[in-house]
Amino acid sequence: MTRYLLALPCLFLLACPQSESIPGTGNPTPGGDEQCIDHDRDGYGPGCAAGPDCDNNDGRVNSDCSGSECVDGDGDGFGENCQAGPDCDDADPAKHDDCGSVQNCNPGEIATNCPCNLGAPPVSCWDGPPEALNVGICTSGSMSCLDIGGRGVWGRCEGQQLPQANERCNELDDNCDGRVDEGVQSACGNCNPHCYAGGAGPENGEAFEEPNEGNGSGVGLDEDGNLVLNREQVRFEYLWVANAGEGTVSKVDTSELREVGRFHSVAPNPHNLTPGQQNSPSRTGIDLNGDMFVANRAFGRQGSFTKIYNADCVDANDDGEITTSQDINDNNIIDRDNPQEFPGNNDECFAFTKPVGGNNGMARALAIDAGDAASPYGNVWVGLYQSRQFYGYQGTDGELLERDGLENPIAVGHSPYGAVVDSNGYVWSGTLSRGTIVGFDSRTGRASGVFSPNGGPPASSYGFSIDGENRLWVGAQGNGMNRYNPYRDNQGNPIQDPLAGGGEWRNTPCIAQPCYMRGMGADAQGRIWVANNYGSVSAWQVNTMQAIGNYPIGGSSVSGAGVDFNGFAWGVSGNGFTARIDPNNPDDVRRVNVGGGPYTYSDFTGFGLRNFTAPRGGYKTVIEGCEKLDTDWLTLDATVTLPEDTRVEFRARVADDLAELGDPGLRVHGPWVQSADGQNDLPADLGELPPGRYLQLEIFLVSTDREATPVLRGYDVRFQCQIEE
Repeated sequence: MTRYLLALPCLFLLACPQSESIPGTGNPTPGGDEQCIDHDRDGYGPGCAAGPDCDNNDGRVNSDCSGSECVDGDGDGFGENCQAGPDCDDADPAKHDDCGSVQNCNPGEIATNCPCNLGAPPVSCWDGPPEALNVGICTSGSMSCLDIGGRGVWGRCEGQQLPQANERCNELDDNCDGRVDEGVQSACGNCNPHCYAGGAGPENGEAFEEPNEGNGSGVGLDEDGNLVLNREQVRFEYLWVANAGEGTVSKVDTSELREVGRFHSVAPNPHNLTPGQQNSPSRTGIDLNGDMFVANRAFGRQGSFTKIYNADCVDANDDGEITTSQDINDNNIIDRDNPQEFPGNNDECFAFTKPVGGNNGMARALAIDAGDAASPYGNVWVGLYQSRQFYGYQGTDGELLERDGLENPIAVGHSPYGAVVDSNGYVWSGTLSRGTIVGFDSRTGRASGVFSPNGGPPASSYGFSIDGENRLWVGAQGNGMNRYNPYRDNQGNPIQDPLAGGGEWRNTPCIAQPCYMRGMGADAQGRIWVANNYGSVSAWQVNTMQAIGNYPIGGSSVSGAGVDFNGFAWGVSGNGFTARIDPNNPDDVRRVNVGGGPYTYSDFTGFGLRNFTAPRGGYKTVIEGCEKLDTDWLTLDATVTLPEDTRVEFRARVADDLAELGDPGLRVHGPWVQSADGQNDLPADLGELPPGRYLQLEIFLVSTDREATPVLRGYDVRFQCQIEE
């Protein structure tokens, strides 16, 4: 079975990565066939054209170590086997070619060959530069008064350690200049000749690759070249509409305004669940990788949920191609009778279908959280309307979430109809019955009581959403909109425990009549867009709740509204289409035809998850290790600036070829986190990583303060090739 990346515009987490060169070596790829390992930079070494090096830590020595090393005792460059020539007095750097036989001495001078009194005790001596004494390896020696024919003469300075002409990589300061191993260390900054470093950013001396649709989303570069959040650069071009009337899901390109794929809402599975209209899909959600989840209500039957890959599809039959739904004839809609456009059960972009709860549990609510180490792109929470429960599932494989202290499923006090997850990890649900709200902690399962509207009409509700301040919005059908803030009371005071209740309720009436407010979604400009069942989409300011306008899209049974990453609002009509609204030109409404009986009012673009639940941007890059040898991945470090409420997360995948990095089943290592609240996992030990040739580094910049951004100034990954000495 082979996995491929579809030839679609890449979401940042589906990057088409470029490997990085190994800075500072000037050598071919580490471990390659033509690798020259020249640690001392004399041109000689294993694999070098000049030949081997008998001492790869000394640039003065290359092919012949036997008797060829320059012996320069006084550091003047002259001495035995030295290129400058011999030294007639290798203890005096001022003499090398004319020492003479008589030492001119001043009275009482203590110097070699100068007179002394026999029996005088030895004295400390130093023949090197004054500033080098007691620096690095340099130490003084001692000079003794010698009896030369009955005459006392000071001998040579013995035992001193003079500066070496060349620095050697040995973790010592050989030339006594106050620096250790300068200019002779490996790329890793140590004396391991097989150690290399890969990194980028201003702090590492190599610019970040400009974020683009292939390597990043929601990030950009500041004026200094550092990586920062940039919500205008979020790149995701699809929305997913559940077609309840035929049991399918439509994938719509929000830029090209056309249906580009259609899929059964139930994938091939071992649970005897079959595709078809009886599944009645409704809520969809998009994870941080762009993959889609859909809940199947299956009235009176077994409910389920399905994951469909956006691009990480699997070549199940190993024919070298991905068989998946696509608009072959470019007429902007999928023909279900054409197997090339609608492969049905043979579609290779299905991930899985899993049953939820028991028969007739009615899987209605669906929301995706910010993820964890096992599922970095989000876990899925499915609410059962009839049994009043939420089930949590791992986003990667659909297995039931298991966490210490978490009882899964979680009982809630009402019938969940719609759901969201806030930026603090609390799952909230609305219902059809009198507009109530229930929340629970996704980490522990601790649930709130049932919160009823206070000061607003206690009418039945419908749609449910969240804004950038973690305020919850409820479509109050014919009574406009209710808003509940679980983090502030009516006086604006903070509430420490959002599950304790006591938050502020507010209401605003409908903008147009007749009205029946249903699904909704907030945008980044402080507006919330709400479906009016009677053929339009209404908008309010999220802070003041003042009306902005009501925008007809035609048709009827408008069940859902949302926003895309290009700044447009969308409405979903039960008459077989979804419609785009330009907020700057509301009369410009563009329709896109989809499947039969479309019915969706959840976060069907993924905008809410990316901006409110998990406000983050992502960047992906690849470091190439050793070509022909196993790679030992050593450490990861980074230089960051972290304002309050921000953090940076790193995750890694390792594979032997670039294509394998796109395998969604490939293990994700990490996360390693640096946060403003004190968590610091860096430098991280990468010793647990397998010895693959390529390391794909995923970097997430996260901020729960919309005005603040973490700043990544550089990252550094170190590795070594497993070379047998």
